[in-house]
Amino acid sequence: MTDEQARLSRDELLYEKVIARYLEQGFVERFWLAARIERHFRDPDCRFVLLSGGPGAGKSTLLAWLTQRHALSPRYFLRRLSSHPLASGDAWSLLLSVGHQLALLRPELMRVDLDVQVTQAVGRVAEAGRVVGARVGLLHISPFQHTAVQVAQQVEIAEGSVVGFEIARMVADSRLNDVGNLQHLALIEPAVRLAASDPAAMVVLCIDSVDELRHQGQDVGRTDILEWLADCPELPANLRVVVSARPDTELLRRFRLAQAERLREERIEPSAAEVREDLLKYARTVVSEPAIAKLPEVRRVGVEAVARRIADHAEGSFLYLTLWASGLRDAVSDGDTGRVAALTRLSVLPAGLDGIYEYFLVVIRDTVKRREGNQWTRVWTRVHRKLLEVLAVAQAPLPLKTLLLLADLTGDRAHAREALDDLAQFLSGETRTVRLHHVTMAEFLTSADEDRILDDWHVEADESHLALAQRLLTEHGDSWATCDDAYALNNTASHLVASIRTAGSARTRVQAEQLLTDLLAAPAFGIAKSHRVGVDDMLGDYVAAYVAMSGSPELENGLTAVLARLINEGRTDLASSLHAMLQHRHDVADLNAAVLRRLSDSDYLEQAIPNPRNRAAARIAFSHGEAGRLRRLGGPENLDAAHRLLAQAIAEVTDVDDVTSARQRSSLFYDLAYLEALHGRLDQALAWFTESAEAADEAGDRTSAYISRLVGLRHGLLGGVVEAEEYKAAHLAALEHFGGDEAQGPSASRWVMNTHAHLADLGLLTGDLDLVVTHLQALEDDPWIRQNARADLVLIFRARAAWAAGHWAVAAELFAQALADDLTDPPSHREALSRDLYYYGQAMAGLGDVRKARELWELGLRCPDHAGNWPWKPKITEALNAL
Repeated sequence: MTDEQARLSRDELLYEKVIARYLEQGFVERFWLAARIERHFRDPDCRFVLLSGGPGAGKSTLLAWLTQRHALSPRYFLRRLSSHPLASGDAWSLLLSVGHQLALLRPELMRVDLDVQVTQAVGRVAEAGRVVGARVGLLHISPFQHTAVQVAQQVEIAEGSVVGFEIARMVADSRLNDVGNLQHLALIEPAVRLAASDPAAMVVLCIDSVDELRHQGQDVGRTDILEWLADCPELPANLRVVVSARPDTELLRRFRLAQAERLREERIEPSAAEVREDLLKYARTVVSEPAIAKLPEVRRVGVEAVARRIADHAEGSFLYLTLWASGLRDAVSDGDTGRVAALTRLSVLPAGLDGIYEYFLVVIRDTVKRREGNQWTRVWTRVHRKLLEVLAVAQAPLPLKTLLLLADLTGDRAHAREALDDLAQFLSGETRTVRLHHVTMAEFLTSADEDRILDDWHVEADESHLALAQRLLTEHGDSWATCDDAYALNNTASHLVASIRTAGSARTRVQAEQLLTDLLAAPAFGIAKSHRVGVDDMLGDYVAAYVAMSGSPELENGLTAVLARLINEGRTDLASSLHAMLQHRHDVADLNAAVLRRLSDSDYLEQAIPNPRNRAAARIAFSHGEAGRLRRLGGPENLDAAHRLLAQAIAEVTDVDDVTSARQRSSLFYDLAYLEALHGRLDQALAWFTESAEAADEAGDRTSAYISRLVGLRHGLLGGVVEAEEYKAAHLAALEHFGGDEAQGPSASRWVMNTHAHLADLGLLTGDLDLVVTHLQALEDDPWIRQNARADLVLIFRARAAWAAGHWAVAAELFAQALADDLTDPPSHREALSRDLYYYGQAMAGLGDVRKARELWELGLRCPDHAGNWPWKPKITEALNAL
């Protein structure tokens, strides 16, 4: 558990106060809508239900109510202006929140990390002696599970050292788990365990307001919630995910397309009879309150008539009604007859959310006019507008001190307090902070509608973002190292990015870009943010800025300098953080490349990181990252460079074991082994695969150890140094492991598939057609292949199986489909392409088309030598000689 989550109380973790606010006085139970959603829960093919509706339609309230209707219902409320620690739009935060909720509600569903029981009886431990009850090299603690250790030691004479339980290294930061791990630990595995213990039970996960992602920005380098919903693996049959959003075709497109077979939809239509009846029910409750029912206008028109007319004005929006009710209650409570009259003259009260926002602002402005007399314009412009400008673009709830600073009202607290009282119906205060009550108010104030830009309350978003950033820089720009202003650290860069994105003029954009460059080119801000907020958030600033500015050498240098300083302080996990944040993003590929190149360069590291041990650790970690990047680019030059980089890094570090964990060494040695194998350097490859497996064993990671051994065995089989029986026995044992509880996680399911593929390969190489057919059938039914839409893998194995059976026509047709994109000259860099060209050529030769067979085989000989083609080229040469 991170420090942030450790501080969450039960009601914060479960959003209990948020839900209570939605279900407070006047709440309308919408049984008709709940029934429509819950009927989909009974559909065995359904996993997702999307509830859409306009702003204020009651989506959030409905989801809050659903969490109370189901026994096990984790929930997540995205809020642009929320102070909740886990209310952002990235998948990590969602899964962390869900996992902690399930651990709180049903702890028995979370797997035990480690269960150790040791009993020791020792006579005497000499002065130089040492006794350890249990030792773990690396303990990677899940944030949702628990570790149970019991050590009983009886020592008669202890002159030396007696240790009950020793951990060489413990990783407990849950954010170091990628989404693939977290989705299993937090949600999928608990749901599977629930199904085993209670087959009738269901997990109902409610995710509210995913349309907020449109405003939260998607350049922070993390997988967002909609991306996860689109890409997540097949969910257990007892899990349903209810998602709410405004209608946003483009934002929801990928989710809808990816989950079309599993997705069901319901929409709240403003004109629906059920919606109008719900609004009317709420309006009747409000108008029937004694203090409101006795108002002159209500008595004259009648409670029912007023309720019907105000329900019609709402145009399907519950938010409209709650605003009207809140404003009217406050006016009655304050004895403000003018405001009461304005809110009960329904003939002039405008319809729709924008209408009521404008109406309320006019009423507030008129109140200021009456109170301030000839000075009203100065007060409105100097105080009210300044507060609205800040609140409209604020990135989070603001402490009052910060609000006054950003509005430049620190010296005018009396007027500021009065203005906040005037605007109170638009505000929500929680934990001594201030924010707009609903995001639609910010949208109204910053509307780009030309008819609105001359309004007394209109806010130019780009200029306001820039102004707020300038005030934060003036206050803290020379003292980031000692800054304790959470809002400044979290949002200074994001305000500048927002100003760039919304810039209405070249002047504003240039100003914002220059300030952002100055902020991030120097390391002070990034280091302070890393220390006080977190490395991921610091990286998010650089990613967002780099994208907004379409690249920047200054930002590349700035991020490199920040990371180098942190490494010198002893941070050993930064290469992993950089990899997780930047690896898969094309829009920051240049940023990733620049940082990796610099931090894997010996000369730069010598200057930037004085601490020799930390420098050595960085050399290994970032060389590994850069080699991985080069390997993914492909091509002989990149692969040679990747191999050279890894080999040099290992050679230059005096004691690799001292500066790396066993898990890190396993991954490093695996990548080096694979590069050797692609080039056909078999002896070196097998040696590194063996070291990789041994390091994984040392780390207690049996899954990685199996993977390293299997890949080594496969290359050994291709090179003729591994016997078929040894190969088969090892793969069958691995298959049992990958399918068991110990190997839960994304790698396990993928390696079930890979193991079947390896065994099918064995059948192809040994002529065992039964083995080929058995494991081809397993591939046909494999869940990982279905979840990841990898039908191409099944297609190529069908073609190979047809070749093995001598069905030349079928094989030729399937190979033509499977290799359609690879039959170029020069041939593609696809790994071991010459193998399938060899098979394809044999099928064509079997059909009597010798010319086509020769053409395919000659293409196979031209396949790159660095792409695993070495076992097949001799076979092709032999086949050509036999023509």
